[in-house]
Amino acid sequence: MFAFRTMADCALIDAHLPNVRQAVVVGGGLLGVSAARALAVRGVQVVLAHQGEHLMERHLDEEAAELLRTHLTELGVEVHTECRVRSALTEDRRITGVELADGFRLDAELLIMAAGVRPRTGLALAAGLEVRRGIVVDDRLRTSDPAVHALGDCAEHRGTVYGLAGPALAQADRLARILTGQDAPYEGSRLLTRLTLTGPDSAPLDLAAFGETVPAGPGDRVVRLADASRGTYRKVIVRRDEQGGDRLVGGVLLGDLDTVGDLAGTWEGDEALSAHPLHLLTTQSTTTGGPSR
Repeated sequence: MFAFRTMADCALIDAHLPNVRQAVVVGGGLLGVSAARALAVRGVQVVLAHQGEHLMERHLDEEAAELLRTHLTELGVEVHTECRVRSALTEDRRITGVELADGFRLDAELLIMAAGVRPRTGLALAAGLEVRRGIVVDDRLRTSDPAVHALGDCAEHRGTVYGLAGPALAQADRLARILTGQDAPYEGSRLLTRLTLTGPDSAPLDLAAFGETVPAGPGDRVVRLADASRGTYRKVIVRRDEQGGDRLVGGVLLGDLDTVGDLAGTWEGDEALSAHPLHLLTTQSTTTGGPSR
């Protein structure tokens, strides 16, 4: 059984592959999808077991996730969503398979755990701090006890537990400034997730997601273009600001990332849109699917 977080983990897995015919990957997030595809293009029979309703639910909407699932299936990956692995099966301290929550068993010589991180909040709960998914902090990274601060994977800021190195470093920088008397509130991190899935004998698949990938209120507009024949999908979420202008608050792109630079730049700069958002999606290519708003 292997974790899948570092380059050292990748090297250990690669060295083990000559002994592997079947593998199970637990977790259908960014790392799990990457691991499943990499194993499949190396000739390993792969089952990807994901507890969520669709793949990469933190980054992709259902339609984009279904395109990703189709891509993996065409490579031979057997994808199971809403599927929880209950236990690992071993013999002489070697993995022989896994048992699912419904009692079904899958054979495997390799088990990769890519299920992400969950905050360890027991100490905070015992201390009487407010805890939801993580230890709740405000914009000064204070917990419900103003003498105690929290940051990184254990902290929940404005309803978000990031679980990533970038936001943790940003939080540490802001907290250092705050503790030295500076007015430097942490207002959240703006993250662009980009993944290119490649293999020796298969076409690459590019995907990117940033900001809010589903509408959050009745005033949000969705602009979407899809081309099933090319396997491309583009969607942005547009929100009306207090001055009456439109702002880009998030998006999902899969299969053709020609426009991701312009879109990400507009989003990161929090710029008001000077043209209809459809223009952002059609600057480089024409698609057969019509826009939906």
